[in-house]
Amino acid sequence: MGPRRWRGLSAGLGLAALCAGGGVPAAAQPALVPASPQALARGAEVFGGVCLACHGAQGQGTAGLAPALAGPLAPALASAEGRGYVLRVLLHGLSGRIVSQGQTFMGAMPAQSNFHDEDLAAVGAHLARLNGLEGAPFTATEVATARAERPAPTHKALRELRAKVMP
Repeated sequence: MGPRRWRGLSAGLGLAALCAGGGVPAAAQPALVPASPQALARGAEVFGGVCLACHGAQGQGTAGLAPALAGPLAPALASAEGRGYVLRVLLHGLSGRIVSQGQTFMGAMPAQSNFHDEDLAAVGAHLARLNGLEGAPFTATEVATARAERPAPTHKALRELRAKVMP
């Protein structure tokens, strides 16, 4: 079965600083910090209510629909630039052609900006755990800062950044 297409994305998103090589300032993206049990539980709850439908209960992905998040995100979550990419995809979604683990996906992940900053930070901690990392890749304050960025990143800019931070 070929790639599946989705509809209903938020439009008009520009991660120029990251894609232009500016990177995420070190102060804006600290190393993984310990995640509280409450944050891990909330991250698993949000993931189970929203992300599971496409990415699977354990982040294993769904062939032809959505890439795996468990495993492939580990290198991205281990770098400041990669954490910035993951955070911005959560906030703004991602559409267009991507390749992950040898599979091509042509679809769209909707923005999850309707969630509170604390919830998105908790999802980050859950994603880190799914990738064998302990800690939270970003804080609620970092989510709020990324949410306020103007212009917001385009999906094209996010795909370009993905090519830099994903294996």
